[in-house]
Amino acid sequence: MDLANPLTDEELDELEDFLLSPAAGEDAMDVSMLDGFLTALAIGPENLPPSRWLPVVWGADIAWQSEAQMERMTSLVLRHANDILFYLRDEPDTFEPLLYEREQDGREVQVIDEWCTGFVRGMALDEAGWRPLMDTEEGEDMLYPILLYGTEAGWQELEKHPEIERRHDEYVASLGERVMAMMEWWLPIRKTKSTIRRDDPKVGRNDLCPCGSGKKFKKCCGGQKVLH
Repeated sequence: MDLANPLTDEELDELEDFLLSPAAGEDAMDVSMLDGFLTALAIGPENLPPSRWLPVVWGADIAWQSEAQMERMTSLVLRHANDILFYLRDEPDTFEPLLYEREQDGREVQVIDEWCTGFVRGMALDEAGWRPLMDTEEGEDMLYPILLYGTEAGWQELEKHPEIERRHDEYVASLGERVMAMMEWWLPIRKTKSTIRRDDPKVGRNDLCPCGSGKKFKKCCGGQKVLH
């Protein structure tokens, strides 16, 4: 599986079509949500293996039509994950979140709700790990628009205080800077960790893969080389 090449526009559309199709679970992500999710995983305090987070992407009710389909979609997701890592680590100034757009008052407006929701879901996979940042004043500032547009509590806040929405464009423009600030905050901590913390029992190479594919671990996520 070649994971070095970024997805083309056509491949992003292919992945989006699958995630929105009946084959994916009802709680499957769309591509903007996936982008936010993978960004949180890329910059967070822990290196989580694909077997931990891939099932969250597909949704609980995933129904693969074939092994080829599963391998194809998994490849697209892992390539996008690697592409995000490349930009964050090698070309941070060019990093941009993948956002939808909608027409509002005669102009195109970028929508950040899905991206922020995905980022929050990525944080939720390691809530205890993210807590040290969330409990700091600077962390609250970095995460403010993400939690505002990506959580139910944030949506309620927007409903109560519609004047906050006037800063929407400002929040959109600041997402990249906030992501880089969080990555810098976590970088020293990540560097001190020489091994990945295992909260779950180690999966044997001949055991069934925990991602739910039905394949042996060595033939599935255990054989996927993903940058961390």
